[in-house]
Amino acid sequence: MEVKLDLQSKVTPSQTETYVEFRSAIPKPAYEEVHLRHILRFYIARALQKRDEQDVYILPKVDIAGQSLQVDVASGSHGKYTLAICEPESVTPETEAILELLKDAEGIDVIVVHSQYGQPGSVMEKFKTQLEKKKFHLLAVVPPPFDDVYEYDIWMFETTFRNLFEEN
Repeated sequence: MEVKLDLQSKVTPSQTETYVEFRSAIPKPAYEEVHLRHILRFYIARALQKRDEQDVYILPKVDIAGQSLQVDVASGSHGKYTLAICEPESVTPETEAILELLKDAEGIDVIVVHSQYGQPGSVMEKFKTQLEKKKFHLLAVVPPPFDDVYEYDIWMFETTFRNLFEEN
């Protein structure tokens, strides 16, 4: 199954040094009231860059099986992509539907990040095979206890994503 990505919002390491710089380069979508989903995008982008991913994109559009959808972060190049879906609370049925579309896609790995205080939905049951094969990664993170964009820069969140580095 072929996947096409519309990759327009590439971020550089200098744009991910702080959340303020990231938000200046990639503004938080106006329809998102709080920053948590965007801050998760920021930390996933930083983690992927630290994993030596050269091309990291925010809010790319994905075309698969005749459907168009949007994920939070993508990295890689033609033939081998990592896609990330950031859930500020629990994993939603919409995310599970995206995973259903991506489960058989060649050259695609998916990271799903959700709040430790939320629920993983049915991901562990529905996508057991993809999780075992490390095609899908499910991460529960502790969200910062505030919604102040300047405090995010001092919140040391990267250790949450440690398994992205240890497994590869």
